[in-house]
Amino acid sequence: MDDRSEAVTTVGTLAMSPSYRFSRDVRVRPARRIELLAYLSAAFDLAEGETPGHAARVAFLGSRVAEELGLGAEERRRVLHVGLLHGVRHVGCGDLAAALDLGAYVAERLHLDEQVAEALLGVHERWDGRGEPRGLSGHQVPLEALCVSAAHWAMDVASRVGHPLRARAVMQRMDAPDTVPLAGPLVSEALADVLRGDDTWLTLWDDDLPAVIGMLGAGEGKPSRRKVMDVAAVMGEVVDAAVRESGRSERVAALARILGVRMGLPDGVCDALEVAGHLLDLGQLGVPREVTEKPSILTVDEMELMRRHPGLGARLLEGAPGMAEIAGWVEQHHERPDGRGYPEMLAVEDLPLPPRILAVADAYCALRADRPYRQAFSEQDALAMLDAGAGRQFDADVVAVLPGALRVLAEVEQETATTRLRVLTD
Repeated sequence: MDDRSEAVTTVGTLAMSPSYRFSRDVRVRPARRIELLAYLSAAFDLAEGETPGHAARVAFLGSRVAEELGLGAEERRRVLHVGLLHGVRHVGCGDLAAALDLGAYVAERLHLDEQVAEALLGVHERWDGRGEPRGLSGHQVPLEALCVSAAHWAMDVASRVGHPLRARAVMQRMDAPDTVPLAGPLVSEALADVLRGDDTWLTLWDDDLPAVIGMLGAGEGKPSRRKVMDVAAVMGEVVDAAVRESGRSERVAALARILGVRMGLPDGVCDALEVAGHLLDLGQLGVPREVTEKPSILTVDEMELMRRHPGLGARLLEGAPGMAEIAGWVEQHHERPDGRGYPEMLAVEDLPLPPRILAVADAYCALRADRPYRQAFSEQDALAMLDAGAGRQFDADVVAVLPGALRVLAEVEQETATTRLRVLTD
């Protein structure tokens, strides 16, 4: 028996013990992209400074406008996707053009229609030609973008008014011409007609609105585990863009999965660990950039803001299909075996193995990365720091298998790089 198989056998026995409890039925359950995006789009709301649920309301209202215009099912699904993804432009990247390019990139990575990417590039354009970044006008602006722009305008008005019932009363009295410069006469008239319906307002503030959106977009294809993995990976890339650390979520996810394998966990749990690794810092989209990018030590108040991110991420995930247990792991990945972690200071017996694995993967990748306030540590120094915290800050058994996991990760990364090079040169 080689060293690797011996480690898996030994630690796998520990993984079955009560102190490492977790649901044996954990696995990545099949879902459609839109079912997940309907919930995870709330992360973009945080980046936009909106109340979670804003993107879902824009997407739903935009699709109702598209339906009023007589658009087909495919066009309405595109409007739903544009509405859910429009807030990507507020993620912490540079100018507007770069932000819109990120939205188009996300659409491409999610294998959505090219028209979705084009419409995302047009969500800041206006019918009267006074929009950005290309100054398009009239029918040059994709119709899906106009539907979403009109819906966004309506939800902004509703937000300023405050209470949904007051917003309904105000907007049901508005005339179509109010939005003609923004969205054009046909879209404006359709919006006014939709807003006159009480059923529209009841659905907009329904707690199950993400589930409604999932059903409206059901025609995009069969649910699959691959789509769940793809959405998780793309959302991780969005967070990486926000914190300016390219590739971080992919490294955390890959390392967490390998650690799970070496701890002897079932395949379903290892798959779920990979998903959790991608989504671990989703809540950081709700932390101000001046905190995440501060080049010096955080103040007490700033640290409290940063410590909100595991809970924020968990709240975003907990309602999504098949994500309940993963949401718990995300919330617990800064807990510690010695009970001094956050946000709940959980005792060791209340902390399952998966978040302990995620904590080690996350900490190692953080130590190996440059930060505004320090340079990256070497692999040797990072391992030494984790060894020093074993049994207190980090699970000692997970730390023990980390060096072997890193060797496997290096082999996987080399194979991936070779495959990519072969594809580029063929």
